[in-house]
Amino acid sequence: MSRHEHWQIAPATPITLHMHEVHVWRASLEQPEAVFWKLQATLSADEFERASCFQFEQHRRRFVVARGVLRDILGRYLGVAANVITFEYETHGKPKLAKAKHPENFCFNLSHAKELALCAITRGHALGVDVEHIHPISDAEQIARRFFSEREAGQFCALPQEQKQIAFFNCWTRKEAFIKALGEGLSHPLDRFEVAFLPGELAALLQTRPDPQEAERWSMFAFEPAADYAGALVVAGKNFALQYWQWQGYGFD
Repeated sequence: MSRHEHWQIAPATPITLHMHEVHVWRASLEQPEAVFWKLQATLSADEFERASCFQFEQHRRRFVVARGVLRDILGRYLGVAANVITFEYETHGKPKLAKAKHPENFCFNLSHAKELALCAITRGHALGVDVEHIHPISDAEQIARRFFSEREAGQFCALPQEQKQIAFFNCWTRKEAFIKALGEGLSHPLDRFEVAFLPGELAALLQTRPDPQEAERWSMFAFEPAADYAGALVVAGKNFALQYWQWQGYGFD
């Protein structure tokens, strides 16, 4: 499934999220110094520790901004300050709100690439979101043969050269979004399911193995969050309405 998205400036007031709605947020990871320091001040001790592990300062700053923005966004739905939000982590590292402190049943997922972050939020539905910066990959065919299904790899390799770059990132983001929704990360083999990814083709989860009925339990969306970026979202269930928000950082000016 794919749709034309319109990114709206989010209001400074609390935001309501209804059942069978998914809110998708985008934010720039390149923020002014004052905004960076205020976002960093909302992070927990373990997030500070993770940030300190990055070798390059640019990567550390982008991680800090992404986590700070996530906290600010969640705080708008929860009605609490960003720094009091508590996370817990699933087996493969997927973060979620700590139920003991936040029983509201919000589900979220975060992804960032280069200068852009995406965050998706819903009520009670597992979901995964992925964003990738579109750039040339010299060994795209080898990667496709190694990680995609046999059918997907065949379709990809048969494309005209000028279509391969966007097709590769279409496929990759849709696959990443699905395994993130499952909460299994790359422990779930990418060739055990198939997605629609050809240029102009509607995003869809086409086939899952070993349970072919698994594909019917998910909705897949694709969108262009910014020029030269590909985005994908997978949500458990059907008939969702999507709302696209642009993060502005109210209170961080």
